[in-house]
Formats: sequence, structure tokens, C-alpha cells
Amino acid sequence: MADSEPFQVTLAVTQSKTILFIEDEEELLHSISQLFRDQGYHVISVPRAEDALNQMIDHHPDLILADIKLPGIDGFDFFTQVLAKNEWKDIPVIFLTAFNNVQAMMHAKKLGVKEYITKPFDFEYLIARVRSLIVP
Repeated sequence: MADSEPFQVTLAVTQSKTILFIEDEEELLHSISQLFRDQGYHVISVPRAEDALNQMIDHHPDLILADIKLPGIDGFDFFTQVLAKNEWKDIPVIFLTAFNNVQAMMHAKKLGVKEYITKPFDFEYLIARVRSLIVP
């Protein structure tokens, strides 16, 4: 019998893409977070923009999904702070908001927001838009 070499298996560890989700409506925060976890994403969910900025110090998200009307810092001010940091400025941002206003949408697009989706929204559309920017 010939000597056999040891059999080794190397597993490639893939890390899920991370979505930072900022939403002050608790039920929506949990349901959307779970929706994206079910799609294979890692989700960090917070109710305030200040919490999101603190999370971003330690966790570099691949995409930010944010409401505009938030307690404290609103979505526009949050996005302006994200743009001000070199390490964050290229993170795609989607606004998911009840603020159905053409001027706000145009302002968001001018700033560089990738998508402006108004509530109520279609879950499949939201998933498609996120997947067009980052694959899990």
C-alpha cells in the first residue's frame, strides 16, 4: 500500500456584506433588519443617526439605509457627516423615508444619495435596489 498524503480541506470564509440601517420606528427597524438578514446580509440596526456614527467608528458598513426624519441629527445632516470622512464617503446610501417631497429627493440626489425610496414601499423593490449596490 502506498503512503498517502494527508487530506486537507481549505474552506473559504466569506463575510456577509454589512448594511447599517437607521430607522426610528422600532417595528420597521426590526422587520427590515430581519428581511436583509434573511437575504444573507449582516445588519447593524440603530434608531438614531448619532448611534450610527458611533457604530461606523468600529464597523465599516458596505451600505447605509437611512430614514431622513430622525430624532437628533436628521438623515441629511448624517449623510453630510459621512461625506466629510474620506473612509466613509464612498459608502452607498439609500434614503428610505416617508418624506415624499420632490425638492428633498432632488437635494438628496445632488448630495450623492444612490436611491430615494418613499414609504410605503415594496419589499422586493427595496431588496433589488440594495442588491444592485451590494451583493450579500
